[in-house]
Amino acid sequence: MEKWNMTPAEKIWWLKIAAAWGTACLTLVLQLYLKTDGTTVFMFGAIVYVVISEIMARVFKIDNARALKIGVGAFFFSWVMVWVLLNTVILSMG
Repeated sequence: MEKWNMTPAEKIWWLKIAAAWGTACLTLVLQLYLKTDGTTVFMFGAIVYVVISEIMARVFKIDNARALKIGVGAFFFSWVMVWVLLNTVILSMG
């Protein structure tokens, strides 16, 4: 079986997808259980994205601006989709 060789950009993209799911769970907890306003929770998610991008830029030794651009759409789409889906499921259960 061939070894999976991914470029740093591909690794960053997939790590941001995983981080989006974790961020969705965190924002759900902030909103539902800590009663944080939706706007504040959204800003929290955006800050998480920037911090994750900076960390990945240093780990993979790439330009900060490039790390910020890689996976931006995938992160925000996945994060908001999972956040809304989990929120809907939990609120519909009672």
